Amino acid sequence: MAPRAALLIAALALAGCLKAQTGATRETGCRSCHATHYVREGACQDCHRGNPGAERVELAHERLLTGRAAELRLTDGLALRDGQRLVEMLACRRCHTIGGKGNRLATSLDAVVWKREQAELVRSIREPVENMPRFGLDEGQAEAIVVFLLKSGSPEQPQDTYRVHFARAAGASSSVFEKECAGCHRLLGPSGSLGTGNVGPNLSGLFTPFYPPTAPGDRPWTEKALTDWLRNPRAARAHTTMPPVALSDDDLRRLLAELGSRPAP
Repeated sequence: MAPRAALLIAALALAGCLKAQTGATRETGCRSCHATHYVREGACQDCHRGNPGAERVELAHERLLTGRAAELRLTDGLALRDGQRLVEMLACRRCHTIGGKGNRLATSLDAVVWKREQAELVRSIREPVENMPRFGLDEGQAEAIVVFLLKSGSPEQPQDTYRVHFARAAGASSSVFEKECAGCHRLLGPSGSLGTGNVGPNLSGLFTPFYPPTAPGDRPWTEKALTDWLRNPRAARAHTTMPPVALSDDDLRRLLAELGSRPAP
């Protein structure tokens, strides 16, 4: 009787286990593997993305957000504020559209940030493409920027259909920027990518409202401010390392056009 009783007890235990796994009390979705937190902020996917209806880990974790990047819905989270501060400080809108505002020199980030994996987004910020400035950010700072971009954008935002020209067309004539400025500066302008220098600041979007106000007197750059600066930089900043740049009137007009101030002549 003892072996039969043991078998009966084992069968009942197995039935109970199966019922717990398949019955109405079984946790489903993200909660079947993960403990809940911040339940008042919404569903798991509201902060972490992913696909809670999938059972395979690879599908359930599609475009998953972790670490600081998952603080999307936290009203008291520091990541969102840090991300906004970094975006403003680094003047990301001089090239990108963020929250519907910014220059369209490079890809609009309002849609692309919702369509890519977190690792890809962080890598593109920390190890950027050729003409994007290298800001030297750590992973936590990059994740904070991702949070702000997600908050500013929308998964329903249509993807840009235009293409960014990062390379000049073969046979194109040398520009004034390349001749006079490219050794120290870079520029992503209306005609594409110009320059290879990293000594001076990146001049993309120089004359737009999204470029930092770094002209003498901490003012926005204008045609006149740049013209005066080129003629005698040390008259405005005695300790600057930039020498005067002598340009003809025609070359000055061409340079202003290359910087995006007005159409090229």
